[in-house]
Amino acid sequence: MAIANFPLGMNARNFLYVRKYNPTGAKKIADNKLLTKRILIKEDIATTEILKTFANRGAIRSFDWKLPKEGFAVKPARGYGGEGIIVFTSWNGIYGTTLSGETINAGQLESHLFDIFEGEYSLQNLPDKAYIEERINPNKFFRKLTSIGLPDIRVILFNKIPVMAMLRLPTRESGGTANMHRGALAVAVDIRTGITKNAYGRGKFYDRIPGTSVKARGIKVPEWDTVLKLSSRAQEAIGLGFAGIDVVFDAVKGPLVLEVNARPGLEIQRVNKASLRNRLERVEDIKVSSVERGVALGKSLFADVDFDSVETDARSLAVIEPVTFISKVGKRVYEAKIDSGAYRTSVDWSVVREMNLEVQKQKIFIKSASGKQFRPAVKIQFMLAGKRIKTIATVADRKELLYPMIVGRRDIKGFLIDPSKNTPPEDADSEE
Repeated sequence: MAIANFPLGMNARNFLYVRKYNPTGAKKIADNKLLTKRILIKEDIATTEILKTFANRGAIRSFDWKLPKEGFAVKPARGYGGEGIIVFTSWNGIYGTTLSGETINAGQLESHLFDIFEGEYSLQNLPDKAYIEERINPNKFFRKLTSIGLPDIRVILFNKIPVMAMLRLPTRESGGTANMHRGALAVAVDIRTGITKNAYGRGKFYDRIPGTSVKARGIKVPEWDTVLKLSSRAQEAIGLGFAGIDVVFDAVKGPLVLEVNARPGLEIQRVNKASLRNRLERVEDIKVSSVERGVALGKSLFADVDFDSVETDARSLAVIEPVTFISKVGKRVYEAKIDSGAYRTSVDWSVVREMNLEVQKQKIFIKSASGKQFRPAVKIQFMLAGKRIKTIATVADRKELLYPMIVGRRDIKGFLIDPSKNTPPEDADSEE
């Protein structure tokens, strides 16, 4: 069978995958978040805890509004696109503060729940039910990437096989939600390693996470295998052949399945710069015996070639790492900035003098924040996190910068970068 190289369109998604591989009963479950939640809990799949369900309007009128003071989330069972969801960050039994900073009292909340029952936020505006679930306390890993809302991982699966993934980061423009159509930022994630590749949002790509100094490329999503297995188990439990699973990270509980989508959006293709249809067609006829087998197939088939040399159990590096230089004059330790945005390693002239390094005759052409230029080059040898690295580095005047050395991505193969370990002050010397 010929494999398509063009993007999957909405009509093709619905006709070739949703209608063909998602049974009507499974779609009804996925479209009802409350019913989905109950099945996930029954199957012992990690998910958010249900605090209260409202079976009828009388249950709303008689509720005492005793809810967690640290907040909670109010949701319609059949809502879509994030409509009708209110996340409270605090509550005193009478009123509370929402994620957007709005103050809502019990009377207003009661009115909102009645609107949910009227079907204001549901698919086809049908009568609906409401429920309250625990508020997720975001893992500190994500606080370096966004200052608002709850980030999530969207994984697209077909036949228990994860085929594409992205990290979605809420923004103020998106109102703290991870909805791209509202202005959230998305970051492509490699299926094999869980390492980010590039960021996309508001119609353009970004090298850094907007509002931070963090490079979009090279971030290792924590507990990646758990994310993939949870996603595949959730797809299997609901009975969908084609699905989008949203996973969030709680600071205490770790990865949790938040939602199951029977008709996942297609923006993930643009974020990943890849055809979803191509990947779906590649696995359409594969028989998958288990969740573990499906995850293994996805990691094997859809690994990004740029990360081929990365060991999935590799040690993660902080943004700032000590490196031990080795030369004829001995050893010396320097602090270096790990910079995945730079291709080559670069050192200050002071390092060249102190380590008595020989400058090469031929210069190297580079592009940096200061423009295009030819730089002197030196052969160097250093130890980074127990690994000996031999490379050719460029030489620059870094005395006005914070660190005498940056280690570029050419020399950090086999390592992962964890921005939550430390975040240095701004140091604009990225060579690309």
